[in-house]
Amino acid sequence: MRRRPAQLRTKSVLSFVAILTFVVATILAILPKSPTEPPELPQIVRKVAGEIGGKYWWALVIGGVAAVWFDRRVLWRLILTLLVAQLAIETLKLAVGEMRPDGRFFNSFPSGHTTASFAYATVMSLHFRWGWLWFLFAAIVGLSRIASHAHWWHDVVGGAALGYIIATGIHELAHLNWRKISDTKPSSVPEQSEHLGSSEQLRLQGNQNAGQGE
Repeated sequence: MRRRPAQLRTKSVLSFVAILTFVVATILAILPKSPTEPPELPQIVRKVAGEIGGKYWWALVIGGVAAVWFDRRVLWRLILTLLVAQLAIETLKLAVGEMRPDGRFFNSFPSGHTTASFAYATVMSLHFRWGWLWFLFAAIVGLSRIASHAHWWHDVVGGAALGYIIATGIHELAHLNWRKISDTKPSSVPEQSEHLGSSEQLRLQGNQNAGQGE
């Protein structure tokens, strides 16, 4: 199915914003930093944020199983997207080496939880009408990483942009390959119809010649 120009423009704008956001977040991550104090939040909020960070993947697994039950085609897209996202996360963590807010480790950028959650949400939104609801969950996961003092705010924003870029990139590549295959399959049909048409013409000419001979 051909996509409308308005849809293409919207996706182009979103992709541009996501790329620009990721670039800015990466620049902020490279800048030198010093450890900071945890945000002043109620203890219950910190506890909930920690629980979300530790158990968010359960929601991804359960949601993935439900999505595959509705449409099995989403399985390979989810697996491929999350694998690519994980590879990008680990590569960037090693390459950037940003200090975490508490100063204990140097693998803060990007937020892996947020990147995976937004990549997952993007895949869901591209396959299902209700998939956009997963962006709400992904946003909660990202905020929980800031509340638990595990990441800087730009780690979360950059991770969200990265997850979106990876998921949409894989989706567009798959769509392009599918369109190429669908465009090449019907190519033999016109040739066959053209061949049949010439045969019919020869038969008609033969009948006319036979009629003249009589």
